[in-house]
Amino acid sequence: MKKISYEQASAIMKLLAVHNMTANANWMVSDYPHMRGVLVEAIEALDHYGWKWWGKQPRDFNQMQLELVDILHFSLSHILRECDGNLDAAAMTLAKRSDPELSSCHFDGCEYVMSKCDIPQLLELIAAFAVSRRNNLPLLEVTFHASGLDWDKVVNLYTFKHVLCIFRQNNGYKEGSYRKIWGGKEDNIHLLELASTLDSSASDFQLQLYQRLEERYVSRSPALASSLNARG
Repeated sequence: MKKISYEQASAIMKLLAVHNMTANANWMVSDYPHMRGVLVEAIEALDHYGWKWWGKQPRDFNQMQLELVDILHFSLSHILRECDGNLDAAAMTLAKRSDPELSSCHFDGCEYVMSKCDIPQLLELIAAFAVSRRNNLPLLEVTFHASGLDWDKVVNLYTFKHVLCIFRQNNGYKEGSYRKIWGGKEDNIHLLELASTLDSSASDFQLQLYQRLEERYVSRSPALASSLNARG
């Protein structure tokens, strides 16, 4: 897996800033616990991967990958705050810290060799660093690679999830009126289904994906159509 390029880092940081500003225009001074977000998303990723040895647990690899993208979001929010909101400085910091060839890391006096860690163990390590308020980007990159992702795929998935997050905010997520499950599926699943039908390299890809989400949201949830019409 190659390191993230400055161009990729810059693109992600710009999307991240838009998303965070949409959720709260004052997020930079709100002192949000972004490492707590990393912790929770790591646990959710572990649940999607499956860890229960006492019974059958279906593995949802696609959803696990999206949780890794959510981990990235909180990790990069932490970096952007470290850089006082300077997008260029944050992108350069991300590119500089990128180290997907990480061979080992130390935690609590123990050395963990990356090649000997499976995905659940990597997720546990991400959670361990996060709960101690440490941001370990190379560890996340190793987990990306173990999960079949490179930075090209991560940037695509981050763009998909960005569109969904904006869609959620525009449909009452912050107020509590939006529900992630509609049409019998979690919205993450709708997102991946719709994104797979579009050309992600198109200049208006984000707009197309947003429109497809809205169309499906209304068609699968008739009760919500009147709400959208009332707002629009």
